[in-house]
Amino acid sequence: MQRARWEYLLNQLYDKRITPAEEEELTQALVLDTSGTPVEEILETLINKHVASDFLAPADIEELYSQIKQQRPARIIKTTSRLQRWWWTAAAMLLLVAGSTVWLTRHHTPPRIIQQIDVAPGTSKAQLTLADGTQIPLDSNGRQLILQGHTSISQQNGELRYQNNQDNGPVAFNTLTTPKGGQFKLILPDNSVVWLNAASSIRYPTAFNSTERTVTITGEAFFEIAQQSTQPFRVNLPSGTSLLVLGTSFNVNTYEDESQIQTTLVSGKLQVTQGNEKSILTPGQQARIDNTNNINITTLPPAAVSQAIAWKNGIFDFEQMDLPAVMRQIARWYNVEVIYKNKVPKRTFGGELSRNLRLSEILEVMHLMKVNATIEEGNKLVVQ
Repeated sequence: MQRARWEYLLNQLYDKRITPAEEEELTQALVLDTSGTPVEEILETLINKHVASDFLAPADIEELYSQIKQQRPARIIKTTSRLQRWWWTAAAMLLLVAGSTVWLTRHHTPPRIIQQIDVAPGTSKAQLTLADGTQIPLDSNGRQLILQGHTSISQQNGELRYQNNQDNGPVAFNTLTTPKGGQFKLILPDNSVVWLNAASSIRYPTAFNSTERTVTITGEAFFEIAQQSTQPFRVNLPSGTSLLVLGTSFNVNTYEDESQIQTTLVSGKLQVTQGNEKSILTPGQQARIDNTNNINITTLPPAAVSQAIAWKNGIFDFEQMDLPAVMRQIARWYNVEVIYKNKVPKRTFGGELSRNLRLSEILEVMHLMKVNATIEEGNKLVVQ
């Protein structure tokens, strides 16, 4: 492969603009890389161009590259998904960002770190609280039918579905709550679908009989709203913010330990209201509300939109996140308390990891960034 082609493909991958065909071409070229190819030189140029090398010295980068060469697969294996990148491809791109960011992938083989204690990833689990206060535990293996007045509620594994059999019957309000380390899928009486992330809740009626369909959430949720032009759908947030939607899919993050409420629109149209201020979102835009209660609208690149909903797809997307932001996600999904023994290390991460990994596997990747963290007392994650 000519040098110009190497430079083009590596830059495309670095900028996340690479097409599936280009990625396949780059992967095969990397696997078949022999002495004399300009990969190392191009990688070094990209590091110097894009990254401030504050965290890894040149010797560290050279050592990492040597480890990558030793891990290179001996033959090409075809993949069926862009997310199933080979270790060699991912590790090579790790060098691109070795200074202040790390390229993390869902499939890799980093150095092993011995953990005496481990924590399993989160699962589908929640608690349903009926209007009369009855609490019903739900988990990923449960199957049950609950009758509540004219409403039937069926649980099938990690999904809860509502069906109201009388349009004008009495309405009750239920609450679905996920703990840390849990998530759940809810299908409302109008067939709107809600994915509830860890440490979150949604309060909703057993039937939508009024002029508006209204729910209230805390934490984080992704919505796919069934379109009903005569009955708009409203989501109320703890801060007094409300979202008015018609046939829309969007993500809302209202976690109290985050600095902003973030609403990201994937499709449709969404009106964000905070006090007397109203703003309209179009697909690819994000509304951010901080402690000043002002609405700030940002147009996101496609990669940032994907990042906002990555959790729903079973992925951690840590692109351009600092260590505290990464640890907040880890704490919620693995139900652990994060403790910093010393000054918080300054690190900026990048890339993706599966949410199906055990915590010890996540920490192995952290070790590549020289972030030393250990699991103690079962539910404490101590960062040295």
